[in-house]
Amino acid sequence: MRRLVSVAILACLVLAAGVPAVAAVGQPTGARPGVVRGTTWLLRNSLSGGAAEMQFDFGLTGDQKLMGDWNGDGTRTPGVFRNGTWYLRDRNGAGGRYISFPFGAAGDRPVVGDWNGDGIETVGFHRGAYWHLRNANGPGASHLIVRFGDLPDDVPVVGDWNGDGIDTIGFFRAGAWHLRDSNTAGPSTYITIYGRQPGDVPVVGDWNRDGRDSIGIFRAGAWHLRNTIGGGSPDLLFSYGRQPGDVPVVWKRVRTSVPASLLGGEWSRLPTTRKLVALTFDAGANADGVAKIMATLRNSGVAATFFLTGQWAERYPQQTIEIGTYYPIGNHTWSHPHLPGLSSDAQVRDQILRAQDRIRVATTQDPRPLFRFPYGDRDQRTIGIANSLGYGSISWTVDTLGWKGTSGGQSTRTVVNRVLTTLRPGQIVLMHVGSHPTDHSTLDADALPTLITELRKRGYGFTTIRQYT
Repeated sequence: MRRLVSVAILACLVLAAGVPAVAAVGQPTGARPGVVRGTTWLLRNSLSGGAAEMQFDFGLTGDQKLMGDWNGDGTRTPGVFRNGTWYLRDRNGAGGRYISFPFGAAGDRPVVGDWNGDGIETVGFHRGAYWHLRNANGPGASHLIVRFGDLPDDVPVVGDWNGDGIDTIGFFRAGAWHLRDSNTAGPSTYITIYGRQPGDVPVVGDWNRDGRDSIGIFRAGAWHLRNTIGGGSPDLLFSYGRQPGDVPVVWKRVRTSVPASLLGGEWSRLPTTRKLVALTFDAGANADGVAKIMATLRNSGVAATFFLTGQWAERYPQQTIEIGTYYPIGNHTWSHPHLPGLSSDAQVRDQILRAQDRIRVATTQDPRPLFRFPYGDRDQRTIGIANSLGYGSISWTVDTLGWKGTSGGQSTRTVVNRVLTTLRPGQIVLMHVGSHPTDHSTLDADALPTLITELRKRGYGFTTIRQYT
């Protein structure tokens, strides 16, 4: 799912059958309002006033409060920035887990965005006149440093201003919005006046679900929202969060319905003309390559999608948690059978639903609508059953054949070459997290660093499947 909403981070105030049909990303689910009151998060499910429909505690008094889609699963969840350390939570509501890591320092202004358009929101900070942005949620050096907005009272804001799926930088200065369409230094792409009263707090979101973020103001508990980047009267006005000290946040929830192009069919390529590749990893046998794959992806700032069987998630709970913390997960059935060979529809449903339940328990993610048929073996009956349960079939453009191992005549070179010789926009690459059962090679994991380097040399970036659902 494309990144739809960017919070204004207020540090100073707080197809048919695999044929691409469009060049756009998935349908918006829309921005939703919330406020943080002390350490209590109060979230609404619609752009309207009323009582909180979700309430929970996270963080400490004095933390700077943010929300982000930290693992690309389509739902924004809480995060706080505390003296240079980030604490990112995996769910809205009671319980859950969080990760923490250093990036920045006390006094920095934290920001969150999908800086490279891969569907995963990651951290950054604004210090002085410079933006320091990471493409992975973890410690390390900035992947991008940009100068933009250099006055002490400038408030950094982030949004997908042009609807291309990439969040870019901006700042709010004395009622004027200065926004860039790229994460580079230069003059403002847009300048508009909106919100000139003392105490106005900028907020950003896709308020009308048109795929573009636009501007808004939180003023004494009232949300004044515009559907375009321009001045004028608010297109939407409502009250929510009227207590002194309430901090506005903007969130979204995962879209789990099946895209129309997946009903009765499947994707073997993503519906895009951009030079993007979706790396996908199936997990059903063992976990021998997981550590290397995860390290490579995170060190490279590269997105991926993982398809887990329920049995694998049950057998490897720690690896499942780690994957779900950073990347979106799809359903790969419970035990990896040939689904068309199952005699009853009930058996097919059981395979899908048991895996769904295990993934939800282990990661808090809802894997719908991402489903991959074991062995790619499907027919109209089983596709229809998957659709009825909220899933669409995600096939692949190219299988690296790394699963055949060295004993099957494969090597890291053949893995890389199979991807490069079939390279095209929207390519879906099938890889595996496990080792070969007899020669114990992990060719997909071993080839991944070289593959990423070679794809980047050819001008390709990376995305997730969920970005397009």
